[in-house]
Amino acid sequence: MLRVIKKEVIDVVIGQYGDGSWYATTPDVPWLAAEGGSQKEVMVIFVKIAPILIDGLHPNVPYQLKWHAAEINK
Repeated sequence: MLRVIKKEVIDVVIGQYGDGSWYATTPDVPWLAAEGGSQKEVMVIFVKIAPILIDGLHPNVPYQLKWHAAEINK
């Protein structure tokens, strides 16, 4: 799993649950996710926790977060 974190771009999927709450997750780092009451709140939480978790393991590996909207299943 640590090998995956060494990516330059980490794809983040952001979406909304049926109850109206929001989430952000990444297939690149399966244990990195956030939930909250609004899209902005989730993005802020994710941006705050990502460096703590990723930089703590690989402090010299630069990366950026690339945001994607989750597909809605109807």
